[in-house]
Amino acid sequence: MTDIELDNLYTELCHTMGSLGGQRAPLFLARFALLSMGAIGQAGVVRGLLRDAADDLAVSA
Repeated sequence: MTDIELDNLYTELCHTMGSLGGQRAPLFLARFALLSMGAIGQAGVVRGLLRDAADDLAVSA
């Protein structure tokens, strides 16, 4: 995937979430994540992506 394709897909993702509204966006992201995990098809890769996505997002007490 090229940088331009990645940017276009991210823009499409953002527009889709915006069109669904704030309440439905988390459900959309959850469904997208499950579909993506299935498409990736490798537990180790998905596990690494989950860790990478969570980096620096932990709530500080």
